[in-house]
Amino acid sequence: MRALAVVSVALWLAACDEGVSEPPGSGPVVPAEVSWNGITPPVRSTPPLPPRVGTADVTYVPAGARGLSEVTSVEVRLRVGGIVGSASVDVELLAPGPSAYERRTRTVVAIPTEERELVFSLPVAGTNIPIHGLGGTWEARFFIDGAPLTTTFFTLER
Repeated sequence: MRALAVVSVALWLAACDEGVSEPPGSGPVVPAEVSWNGITPPVRSTPPLPPRVGTADVTYVPAGARGLSEVTSVEVRLRVGGIVGSASVDVELLAPGPSAYERRTRTVVAIPTEERELVFSLPVAGTNIPIHGLGGTWEARFFIDGAPLTTTFFTLER
């Protein structure tokens, strides 16, 4: 009888798993979110960020002027979209020839669905541009956070 009691206690202890560590990955299974009708809804992925897009155009002041002695300034407008939060927008103004004339930076804050417009004005009258005869095709290169965005060209005639 005593042997039967010892065997019963041994079986009872063997059935008890309290204090026994489980192998990794065999923990409780967390159920997926289930709707009221018992069907698990599909997991929605996060939509990708919109691409950063930019278009640039040029306006001469006064309108119609193109000559170094006529143009008082050149306005380069950049319309940019797809910015999430804050971004740094750079413009490099390249004079005809091998070197950059000027570089400017602005910070833009927007949401992905907004389009922002930035205007960069390049003074011409009373600067080194007509004095040194920097006529020809100029280039305006735009960058967002250091990545190339778009380029536009304009001409100042001699």
